[in-house]
Amino acid sequence: MFFVEIEKIVQGGFGIGRVQGKVIFVPYTLPGERVQVETTKARKDYEIAQTFHILQPSPYRITSLCPYFPQCGGCQFHHIGYDTELGIKREMFQETLRRITGLSSIRSDFSIGFIHSYPLACRNRVRLHFSEGQIGFLTAKGNSLVPIDRCIVCVEEINRFLQDVWDHRIPLRSSGEATVFGYGGNYFWEGGSREVTVELLGKQVSFPIDSFFQSNLSVLERLIQTHILPLQGSRILELYAGVGTFGVFLKNNCTHYTMVEEYPTSVQFARKNLGKGRVKVVQGKVEQWIHQRDMYDTVVIDPPRAGLSLPVREFLLRMSPKTILYISCNPVTFARDLKSFLTGGYEIKFCTLYDFYPRTTHLEVVCQLEKQ
Repeated sequence: MFFVEIEKIVQGGFGIGRVQGKVIFVPYTLPGERVQVETTKARKDYEIAQTFHILQPSPYRITSLCPYFPQCGGCQFHHIGYDTELGIKREMFQETLRRITGLSSIRSDFSIGFIHSYPLACRNRVRLHFSEGQIGFLTAKGNSLVPIDRCIVCVEEINRFLQDVWDHRIPLRSSGEATVFGYGGNYFWEGGSREVTVELLGKQVSFPIDSFFQSNLSVLERLIQTHILPLQGSRILELYAGVGTFGVFLKNNCTHYTMVEEYPTSVQFARKNLGKGRVKVVQGKVEQWIHQRDMYDTVVIDPPRAGLSLPVREFLLRMSPKTILYISCNPVTFARDLKSFLTGGYEIKFCTLYDFYPRTTHLEVVCQLEKQ
């Protein structure tokens, strides 16, 4: 047993403190709090608190509105007010940039925008787990089910799905998991739906229920309106383009639009969403496609959490488009890739954080880079 002063919140939502020089990570804490750590999980260079007691709470700590927090592993920030959460997320992102890119690489007038969501009833898409007639989310350690009958961050359609499961109106397998999407007064789930169609800024976009799609439609529309609609170029290339959600808008901003996507089902829906016109839809891995010699003046990239591989970064630097719009779901790999572009002659036009997932540690980044 020992005492820890929490210094700051780091990636993953852990509070960080030190005992005799050794780093201690404590979940569900806030800067300035003093905690008594009773048991830990030891690692080579640090320890993670397993049981702890808060001796001196932060004035920013609140009582959670969610009755399942913190047993449910779906959220990490129900113990703090939303304004405080946004400040912590901004600080975590800035710290990541300082650590990985170095402040000297970024202009002194560089500022970071932030577009946030209403923190409740905002999630249109979730992955639910079920076992032995119960449904819910996994614990933070991911080894057991927390049954829930209502989630306060989900839209009402998803909560209606939960109620229908508990009332036995929807039969589930004995165990497993399923994606559920709530929209337009209806819910869609893998056991009963294959396809979902939503309207984004007046345009229809369809996608398969078992593929990735953004989980917060109101924030997605703001991203499209703020960063996709104004994007111009003679020839626009989009890598990791999914079902063509951005391409539906980008194809009208150029004389030719090309998208590359690895997964065949997503490509099938992209062709449906984009329709005919000056568009080219390529199915294949980006790393295999980049050996072609076409040139583009504007490139949109929205890679998975691993970010851009070295061959893709080198390809973009060789092609040297005037504008790169980088959309990232992982600030750490984004910062790594950003460093390559900054050293390769690009400058940041703007960088905006998007809080698609309130009450969690997740954060999305949209950064526009211009070749000097």
